[in-house]
Amino acid sequence: MQALFGLCLLSGLLTTGISLECETCVGPGDSCSGKNETCPSGLDACGTFVIEASQGGQTVTAISKTCTTKDTCAQLKPGASLSIGDVTGTIKQAVCDKALPTSASVLLALSGFLLLKVFF
Repeated sequence: MQALFGLCLLSGLLTTGISLECETCVGPGDSCSGKNETCPSGLDACGTFVIEASQGGQTVTAISKTCTTKDTCAQLKPGASLSIGDVTGTIKQAVCDKALPTSASVLLALSGFLLLKVFF
């Protein structure tokens, strides 16, 4: 019984404390680097998207690294075309990884484990 209660306590701490973190940046070309930011609730993946966009005969390549959803990742495949007004684009690269838990959630898991050891 105590083990079941302890497991419930630990899973409650883990569920409420998990937040995800992704590197975020936007820039010209096909590479950029930025800082890790905590993803808002509901975003469950880190996405890196390289897009080649054309407007009025000029073509530019840009990259975006951001928090996103697995559903968005499933839709944005390399070779897919995009169009916004007179700007057209092609997705050159789309890589999505599950976002990593932040160190705060690791600390919560550790504190939950320590609570189990102290009280049970």
